[in-house]
Amino acid sequence: MKRETLRKILKVFLTLQWAKELPRQGFIALGFKRNEADSVAAHSWTTAMLAYFLASEMKKGGSKINVDKAVKMALFHDMAETIVGDVGTFVKGMAKGAFAPIEEEGLRWLVSDLPSKKEIITLVSEYMDRKTPEARLVKVADNLDALAQAKGVPAAQTALKYFKEVYHITKIPFHKIAVEMILKDEVEPERSWQKK
Repeated sequence: MKRETLRKILKVFLTLQWAKELPRQGFIALGFKRNEADSVAAHSWTTAMLAYFLASEMKKGGSKINVDKAVKMALFHDMAETIVGDVGTFVKGMAKGAFAPIEEEGLRWLVSDLPSKKEIITLVSEYMDRKTPEARLVKVADNLDALAQAKGVPAAQTALKYFKEVYHITKIPFHKIAVEMILKDEVEPERSWQKK
């Protein structure tokens, strides 16, 4: 790898470090304490992990879904927030799309020197359009990650209805089932290793 290419990659990498300390504002607006709200980086990581698990199973089941594409999309979906900040879902809804061009510009600025800039911009744009199976699946993972974060925090109880309102966006049948399973405590974190 050329030194200049490495420099460009490291520049973005070091900028992305800020996302580790950037709290998700939707949770703060709901009344979460700072230690109850995850960071943009933590959210992107768990969303990508869940996207991988779900896409892999969908592919095994015969769905035409590109697992690698879904994982990359999940990793990149909130990348622009490192530059433009995080704006909560409810505020974005009130703004009726006004933040989309700002986030798009932030992403373009952030990745402008990267050799993979076209792929990143294309994947984020595809995610925002929600027309492909990968984009809809990543929205499921995004939604379930936020639900898992919100579920145990008393301040978020009034917002839990939002998680039931996004099925029409994803059109993935197991999305509704997963939300209900989480809300009804049918699934808990793995803890059997602690009992040994």
